[in-house]
Parts: sequence; C-alpha cells; structure tokens
Amino acid sequence: MKGYKKIATLMGKYPELGMVSQMSSLNIQSLLYRQAELIDLQKDLQELEIENEESQDGERRLFSTDWWALSSAKEDDGSDAQWKLVLQIRDKLKDYNEAVLQYSQMTKLPPPNPRDLSNLQEWMRRPSMGSVFLVGRDRNVWKDGKDLVALKPSAAANPFSAWLVNKLTPLYHLTLGRYHRKPDIEAQEFAPNTVHYSDSTVFRIAAFVGTIVASLLPVSAIVVLFFITRMAARLGFVAMFTAMFSICLWFMTDGILVEVFSATSAFAAVQVVFISTNVTSSG
Repeated sequence: MKGYKKIATLMGKYPELGMVSQMSSLNIQSLLYRQAELIDLQKDLQELEIENEESQDGERRLFSTDWWALSSAKEDDGSDAQWKLVLQIRDKLKDYNEAVLQYSQMTKLPPPNPRDLSNLQEWMRRPSMGSVFLVGRDRNVWKDGKDLVALKPSAAANPFSAWLVNKLTPLYHLTLGRYHRKPDIEAQEFAPNTVHYSDSTVFRIAAFVGTIVASLLPVSAIVVLFFITRMAARLGFVAMFTAMFSICLWFMTDGILVEVFSATSAFAAVQVVFISTNVTSSG
C-alpha cells in the first residue's frame, strides 16, 4: 500500500488526522467569476426589459406586468429572449448561491490541531512509519501546512488538557510507555511502528486532577486563613488564593472570561465572609 490509498487509510483509521486544503483563494476566485457572470447577465436583462417596455408590440409591453405574457412569448419572432434570459439567470443564481453557502460552511471548519499536523508530517516523512512521498503538484499540501481544515478535529482542550496531550504524553511514551505500549496490529500495513494514545483517556485524567484541585483549593484557603491572626496577612493570603483560583480556572477549565470573573468574585466573597465571621467570633 502506498500513495493516496495509504494516506486515506490512515485518515480513515485516525479521523483527527483527516485534513485537506481549504482552497481559499481558488474558492473565492470561482465565486468572483460567478458573480461577474451574473452581473453581466443582469445588465443584459435590464436592457431587454427597457427594450420591451418601449416596444411598439403590445404583447412585449405586457412583460413587465404580466408573468404569463412573459413566459409564453413567441419563439419565432424573438419575443421570448427575455424569458430565456430569466431562466438562464435562475440556473446561474442557484449555482452561485449554493457555492456561496458551501464556502461559508467550509470557512467554519477549524484548522487542524498543530499536534495532529505534526504527527501526520512525521508519519509521511519517516521511513519506519508511513514513508509517503507524493510526486505530483500536490506533494507539499501537508508539508507546508497552510490553508488546511480539519474534517474531524481533535476534541477542544483547555490549556491543562492540551499540555497533558502535547507535552506530558510524548514524555511518558519516551520514558515508560514505549516499553509496554505496542503499535496497533491492525495498522501495521499503513502505519507500522506507530503508537496511538486516546485523547479521551488524557482528558479523563485532566478532569480528575481538576476535580481534586477544585476540592482542595477552597478548603486550603479556609484552613490557612483560620490560623492567621493578623488582618494584613489574611488579606494578602486572600489575594494570593484568589489569584491562584482564577489561574486554575483559566488553565484547567473551558470557561469564558465572564465566567472566570464571576467564579473568582464568588470565591473571594466567600473568603471575605469567613474573615468577617472569624473576626466577629474572636471579638
């Protein structure tokens, strides 16, 4: 197995490696040609409409107000020219609208994950793995890595999960994983010496770690504040724990900025209430 079939088999087995060129410039150029053609036809239609409205023929003057007169115009004397042009424009406009919508949908496809692109490039380059070298004009599509879209991208990851996937997993494989993680037997024909780690497993580990941090951080803040008596020190630790909390939210969750602000404010408020209550009890 080699060439396109080998690439297609790999992408079918590992969908996150499925990436193709978006053909941005070519798609837009095609749309511009369609647009120019329609504008030209529109000008022709406008000229025909004026010509028929000013015609001495009573039937032709009805074209602008009577659809039946327009659509049933005679062919022998050329009266049907306007209707034929309308039908031509209708077909061209349908193709144009479909092309615009298709390209609009394509632009919404995300670019490939840099890690997935790097894995594909390494697989194509290394003799011990894929060793695929295309010789046609498309040979640099994945090598350049420009204007690509992912057909089924890897699941979106927060910074912590991305760090586990991109940094810790390769390190784990180099130190421990390669000794007990064997290449997929079913993929030996097109991806020998290739080990695949499931992102879902890494995401579960990230979620577990995030849950532990979410449980320990608030409790740790309350315990530390309980044993500190000086108000200035308490306020300093409140600021420190609040900053740690917001950093953890950004690093370990998928929350948007407004959600991070809201959760951080609530966490800070809980600490302030605890300090106030503790001071009142001590007094």
